[in-house]
Amino acid sequence: MTDVLEGAHIAGCRIEAVAGRGGMGIVYRATQLSLGRPVALKLIAPEHAADAGFRERFQRESRMAAAIDHPNVIPVYEAGEEDGRLYLVMRWVAGTDLHRLLRAEGRVEPQRAAEIVNQVAGALDAAHEAGLIHRDVKPANVLLSGEHAYLADFGLTRFAGADTLTTAGHFLGTVDYMAPEQFHPGPNDARADVYALGCVLYAALTGAPPFLRETVPATMLAHLHDQPPQASRTAGVPPGFDRVLARALAKSPEDRYPSAGDFGRAVLAAAEGRSVTEEERSVARGAAAPTIRREGRLWSGVEKLPPVGVPDPVAEQEPPAPAETTPIRRYRAKRRRRLWAWGSGVVAIAGAAVAIAVVPGGADTPKPGEPVSSGEVERMANSFASAYGDEDAARMSRLLTADAQRVSPTDNQTGRHDVVAAYQSQFNSKAITGFELKGLSAESGPSGRATARYTITYDGAKPTTGQMTWVVISEKGRPRISLIAFVPD
Repeated sequence: MTDVLEGAHIAGCRIEAVAGRGGMGIVYRATQLSLGRPVALKLIAPEHAADAGFRERFQRESRMAAAIDHPNVIPVYEAGEEDGRLYLVMRWVAGTDLHRLLRAEGRVEPQRAAEIVNQVAGALDAAHEAGLIHRDVKPANVLLSGEHAYLADFGLTRFAGADTLTTAGHFLGTVDYMAPEQFHPGPNDARADVYALGCVLYAALTGAPPFLRETVPATMLAHLHDQPPQASRTAGVPPGFDRVLARALAKSPEDRYPSAGDFGRAVLAAAEGRSVTEEERSVARGAAAPTIRREGRLWSGVEKLPPVGVPDPVAEQEPPAPAETTPIRRYRAKRRRRLWAWGSGVVAIAGAAVAIAVVPGGADTPKPGEPVSSGEVERMANSFASAYGDEDAARMSRLLTADAQRVSPTDNQTGRHDVVAAYQSQFNSKAITGFELKGLSAESGPSGRATARYTITYDGAKPTTGQMTWVVISEKGRPRISLIAFVPD
């Protein structure tokens, strides 16, 4: 996106300087000419603004965001379009954001972290009451001015950008702060924001998010399956935060705090070494709760704490559920199949045997909403490997959910069509002679997981190896693969 020159006039504002850049566009410090006041002017990137569906949703949700009246939500003054450019005019907040503060200081003193999170929780309660789910709560969206915290980027919360997992509008949020349910198809509710705010609190206390891993797939799987390390392992963090974070970061939304306000009050109580009183708990039942403010300053001065290393997440994890393991499985490619046009890509036509359903069935096939057994998870991984080894994209397609995700360290696809097309492209580029799984292990659960080492052999090319993970869920009473994550060696 090309920068607008300083001094240019857009939406009744004069551009002063670039204030920040993100996946959605560029934020400028500007002056609103009619009132002579400083404002933040956000210009949406052209690739988003050119999409008709985006434009309609942008206008609708910007109006909803402008209707939120809360001291910790940055007011939206105006949203519109000028010369084909979508824009937002918002209050200018002089200060910094929590992301920059953590980069500068390493981490935040626990009492100050609690005050920040409690203010953001109040902003979320107000948004949730208005019918908005933020979906991208992260330190960069928490603005700090003096002793005041603001939650930013309402009105853009339904749209993915470059700093999110995808840019296709499917995964909404930054992967380090995303709730487990956001990795699956279907709607999310306000408790996804509670989870994200829990990740923000953990990062503020320790200097890093709770499930920081080297790759996007590994981070996703940690959100889905790993227990958060204890924040109290960081010097100076009271142990009461561990209990509060354990609930906020629960894998199931039903096990989390019912509202952001409940979480905010529990955080304040943990910072003070006390339990939340019944009176405090009752404030937020069924409605957005007011932010509880302490007397005096929310924080005073800046206590610089040294950066700390990322806690070892393995040490605090609960023992995994018993897993089933299988020996090495080898799937040899059959003869090349002719290609059949399918949508904008191509898929392989299978032999006559493929007319038989390849998704495991039988008495133990899970019903909708039931956990998937480890045996079902294992069979789905083996079915995938068999389809890959046979270069059978049509068979592979039937194993996937409609919104299946394929994630690697370098790219990702969303939706069955795009995932299958990516694999078909691989089949077309090289003659695959086999797909071997080694050390396959499977775990049961609502999001069952299988992991294995893989080796792909080719005709006339070196084999490739790596680690692959499948997430299997129950869809319409049958197991389906909802996520394929792999990391090549």
